[in-house]
Amino acid sequence: MRVRLQKVQREREEVIIRYREMTPEIENIVRYVEGREEKISAVKDGQQYMIKPREVIYLESVDGGTYVYTREDVYRTGLTLAQAETYYGREGFFRCSKSMVINIYRITRLKSEPENRIDATMDNGEHVLISRRYAKELRNILKGEAV
Repeated sequence: MRVRLQKVQREREEVIIRYREMTPEIENIVRYVEGREEKISAVKDGQQYMIKPREVIYLESVDGGTYVYTREDVYRTGLTLAQAETYYGREGFFRCSKSMVINIYRITRLKSEPENRIDATMDNGEHVLISRRYAKELRNILKGEAV
């Protein structure tokens, strides 16, 4: 996808999106530009926060609770991993193990591991292991194949 920026002096600002087919990625861009981006409700230190899905690196289920990890903080959410995967799959959320959902747009490096697993380095430097059960699906997604 090519991005072209043009500075205007007096004209009204506008965003034009040209596409052959409406894809989930283009739908995400449209929602972002229109300010309709969905947010995840989460709690930290008794305070309620609304987190943009693109800020989420991964979600993890620990001791019956689900935690949202961003670059800066960790929050607790009422979402289950299955709900996060379903609601935010278009935002890049991918189930990588029984206890974790990652944001594939926050992966910086992938490395194949023994037993058909994948070591994903996230953009915060953390390593997440993609279990063999989900590795094939991730490979297909990265190839652009429908799952």
